[in-house]
Amino acid sequence: MNELGTKHKGHFILVTYAILLYLALSHLSEVLTFLGGLISVITPFIMGILFAYILNILMNFLERRLFYRLDKSKKPFLRKLKRPLAIFATFFILIAFITGIILFVVPQLSSSVRTLTSNMESYITSAEKFINDTAASFNLTGEFWKGISVNWNEIITKSSQFISTAIPQIVSFAMSLTSSVINMVMGLIISVYLLAQKEKLISILKKLIYAFSSQNVSHKVIDTGVQTNKAFQSFISGQVTESLIMGVLVFIGMLIFGFPYAILCSTIIAVTGVIPIFGAWIGTLPSAFIILMAQPPKAIWFIVFIICLQQVESNLIYPKVVGDSIGLDGLWVLFALVVGGSLFGFVGMILGIPAFAVMYAIVKRVTYRKLREKNIVVE
Repeated sequence: MNELGTKHKGHFILVTYAILLYLALSHLSEVLTFLGGLISVITPFIMGILFAYILNILMNFLERRLFYRLDKSKKPFLRKLKRPLAIFATFFILIAFITGIILFVVPQLSSSVRTLTSNMESYITSAEKFINDTAASFNLTGEFWKGISVNWNEIITKSSQFISTAIPQIVSFAMSLTSSVINMVMGLIISVYLLAQKEKLISILKKLIYAFSSQNVSHKVIDTGVQTNKAFQSFISGQVTESLIMGVLVFIGMLIFGFPYAILCSTIIAVTGVIPIFGAWIGTLPSAFIILMAQPPKAIWFIVFIICLQQVESNLIYPKVVGDSIGLDGLWVLFALVVGGSLFGFVGMILGIPAFAVMYAIVKRVTYRKLREKNIVVE
């Protein structure tokens, strides 16, 4: 009787899900409108969770390396101070970092953008002269070179027009983000509560999982969550640190070798460096073009400099900072990068790799378990 009741209950749940799915698909526009309104309402909480997850990486580091001695204190009051002090130090570092960017980097970026756009015509003339002089030095003359030079001039003109229009739009778009300052402030406030009570919240989540799922399913869900958290935190912290190091090295190198627009180009490479594998190269292309416009002969040396720096970064810095935290071979990293970028754009390129790493680990674990159950050994 119990088995029959359980069977009917399962059928009832399945039919209910099918009806709800049909209603949702038949009224898709209304559902999307409702979800859009719901997301706009809970945006501060979504941002709070995102901020808390990212800041938790820094807070854990501070608790392990700076405030770990408080755990050994015989006074309960001092032991309880560990989390508040770690949260305060985390936000102090965050505010100091943002203040430094606003005071030092943003004015330099604005000045570089204004100089670049105002001098674009003279830069085009200088670049054309450099190309023609280079062609003449290699005896590249005649109708064939004229056709190529026309294409070069057209490329330079179109590219300069794109930069002249795109960069101010990017800057204005970044400035327009200040309209969301209320949600960001609310998100930061919510993140403080999440960071302060993360163990309690995780405990509540575990209780809900065990209460509404079987023990076997609960173990698998929690284990998958632990692996996902480890993969994402290791990847995000390592990739951000590596991109910052790359940006600083590019800036120092550009100052040493006298390349123009050091702040602008190093910032572009640092931002695009968050993208694995191709990030620095993606940032190198517009940076080299900017230098080509300002001082054409130095553009080639800039590319040579980036190639040499990339070799140092790939062989020395990246293995130390990021290491093997991803757990994927180069082919799978490339696959995750392409698929994630195709589906979700820039965010997919960054988060697609740790997400695929988690799926890869799960599939690998299930596959090996199935092989052991069948007593099959595959070399």
